[in-house]
Amino acid sequence: MDFTRRTAQLLHEDHRATIKVIEALDQMIARARKNAPDLTDPSTRAALTAATHAIEEEVSVHFAFEEDELFTRLEEMGDVEIGAHLRDEHAAILPLGKEVAQRAGRALKGGFSPSEWGEFRTITGELIERMFAHIQKEEMALLPMLDELLDSETDMELATSYGENH
Repeated sequence: MDFTRRTAQLLHEDHRATIKVIEALDQMIARARKNAPDLTDPSTRAALTAATHAIEEEVSVHFAFEEDELFTRLEEMGDVEIGAHLRDEHAAILPLGKEVAQRAGRALKGGFSPSEWGEFRTITGELIERMFAHIQKEEMALLPMLDELLDSETDMELATSYGENH
């Protein structure tokens, strides 16, 4: 999907990158099933490494930008519901993401015990489900709204600000 506003396009690109990370985690879990994955496998290490960085850093920056810059603008224009709904989703997703990132980082250093693997699978499964649904909502509702909401000057300011903090 292509958007006319740079801000919407940057967020869309972030969504695509996040989807790659959560798909890699999902595939890792599907391959390993009930037994902890082989941490010498490059795809396993790549999935866990990506999770430690993308979730904790990228997602936090992305969510903060949306909440501080975009949802407030929507609210000023009278559209309070979408921002409130997406903020609620952020509040549920971010702690899960941080937990997955921390557990992935620990696993990269010391592996998974059977119980740690079971907990990781459960938490990561919930994160994957919530993240896919959240991204879909933003792609179908929020980003198209930005194309209509932002003028060229505001779009450039926001895109520049986002790029500098990202």
